Amino acid sequence: MADLHGRSEELSALRGVEADLIAFCGDLHNLDRGDEARRVAEALAGLGPPVLIVPGNMDPKETAPSVWKAAGLRIVHRRSHRHGDCGFIGFGGMVIRDPMRLQSPARYYHTDDDIYRSLTRLYGDISDCRRKIVLTHQPPRGSRDLIYSGERTGSFGLRRFVEERHPDLLICGHIHEDRGYGEIGPTRVVNVGEMRRGYAAVIELDEGIEVGWIEP
Repeated sequence: MADLHGRSEELSALRGVEADLIAFCGDLHNLDRGDEARRVAEALAGLGPPVLIVPGNMDPKETAPSVWKAAGLRIVHRRSHRHGDCGFIGFGGMVIRDPMRLQSPARYYHTDDDIYRSLTRLYGDISDCRRKIVLTHQPPRGSRDLIYSGERTGSFGLRRFVEERHPDLLICGHIHEDRGYGEIGPTRVVNVGEMRRGYAAVIELDEGIEVGWIEP
């Protein structure tokens, strides 16, 4: 899931869903801090399964990591994680073009080169896993990244990484209006939608990759 934007009450709809693992693709908060941020993180952790999380552009950079760690969420931003025979690598936030905004202490902003280099480096950590899965907030350019104006807004660096390394699955959010399933070569791309409005996905990894949708 992704894009809860602080609306922890929406998580109650998932309590009956059986899962081995939760992947959260950013914007757990809506720049929430203090007690509100802790409440939302604890609500996500309270669903039961282990949670892997990357930050979104609305997760406060100066407080989210400590709040998430205290709640028991596992942060995979610029990190790798193994769960059974599945290997996960993650990169949160979003690409920003203005070099001045890259220095923001409050937001997870980065360049296309940064996401490409980081994921390429991390891929070596999971290259021997049966399933290779990427968690991001922003979609790759040209797949599930279409906004209402008709503009494509995904990351070029992420697209380049996917085209070169061919992970099995990329899970993302951020672009609320382009929820759905796509492909880049052999890679499945799933934009899980806006959990603030009750949208999420259940992904089964067996011989194939099966995507089921949760809707309000």
